[in-house]
Amino acid sequence: MVSDKGLSFFSYGPYGYYILGLLLFPGLSLAEPANQPCDSLFCYSSQNQNLQFENAMRLQFDRGVFDNDGETDFQNAWNIRRARLSSGAQIGQYLSIDFTYDFARDDRSAIRNAFVRYTGSNNSRFTVGHFKEPFGMERLTSVQDLAFMERSLASQLTPPRSFGMEFHKHTSHWTAAAGLFTTGTESSGNDTKFGTSARITFAPKSDAGSILHFGLGIAHRNTDGQQEIRFRQRPETRNTDIRLIDTQTFIADSYTYIGIESAIARGPWALQAEYIYSHIGKARISKIEPGNTIHFSGWHIDLTWIVSGESQPYNHEKGTFGRLRPAHSIQHGGWGAWRLGVRLSDLDLTDHPITGGHQRNFTIGINWLLNQNISISNEYVKVLKVDGGEFANVSPAIFQSRLQIIY
Repeated sequence: MVSDKGLSFFSYGPYGYYILGLLLFPGLSLAEPANQPCDSLFCYSSQNQNLQFENAMRLQFDRGVFDNDGETDFQNAWNIRRARLSSGAQIGQYLSIDFTYDFARDDRSAIRNAFVRYTGSNNSRFTVGHFKEPFGMERLTSVQDLAFMERSLASQLTPPRSFGMEFHKHTSHWTAAAGLFTTGTESSGNDTKFGTSARITFAPKSDAGSILHFGLGIAHRNTDGQQEIRFRQRPETRNTDIRLIDTQTFIADSYTYIGIESAIARGPWALQAEYIYSHIGKARISKIEPGNTIHFSGWHIDLTWIVSGESQPYNHEKGTFGRLRPAHSIQHGGWGAWRLGVRLSDLDLTDHPITGGHQRNFTIGINWLLNQNISISNEYVKVLKVDGGEFANVSPAIFQSRLQIIY
């Protein structure tokens, strides 16, 4: 996070100059011969197209202004939320490689994706490396496709990217995926010996603007030798490191997430809802205690309207809502795409003897997609309540904006 004193690309050393160069002169990213058969800006394809190499970047600049309620002391701040560079290669018809690095992450390893994937001819694939686990519609939706700047409070109860292997298969109406995993670079304190995750979805209607989706996911974790875990969540902003609800570190043998999801879309209108239940085995403050089985839970409900009239798209491979692309970009004389969204989200991290707190938020936001590469987001996030924990009864509000540039 960057303070109010200023925002500088060059605080990232030589990487800052590279990022700025990509922004101002994107064509310099990769020298490529003329008349390439692929459409991407940073794409190289061999003459016989048996090898295709592609670079991509994502920049997100945030500004957060806080309305404190007398009990909180949030500071207004700038933030480079993401500064990602990705490289991918398609080798022949079936093999692909992906590597993504985030220069904006300064607290943990910045490797996001690093995997090898074999894709069969019948929409099946096998992936090995570091990537997102198959769990949760919101979690698996790319940040480029989300209607809000941050994922909901309930996203705390989802597994992060991890090292592992996964088998995935999909059709135009369903997906099924399962994998084995261990702690990845997004550990965040909940290290595990091993884990398993699986997700199935069914979409009897899956055309853009006519979507009906249902899903079920499960993820299990056995804790590592220290058996220490911690659950905490920011108030749906990354312009602060303060968490209003926080269990602090406690001891447990294992934990399991169970998630149910549903979504419906009619033309430009879309409704999405998820509920996640967490079962934690032998939770205790110290190792000498016998421990109790406890439960945390979270949910969110999102309602969105694409004001400019485009239909809500669907991603058949992921089993999530897809990427909104403006029908009339500003460079072609249009006004781009406009999307309004409201969200109610909830996360309960209290169950005796753990008292992490219970928080509920309301969010309203508007996204302006000038074209498929540049968008501007503005949001108002209101903390409706916090029960228990260090910040009991606080109710601050957040005004936040984002400029996103993707190539």
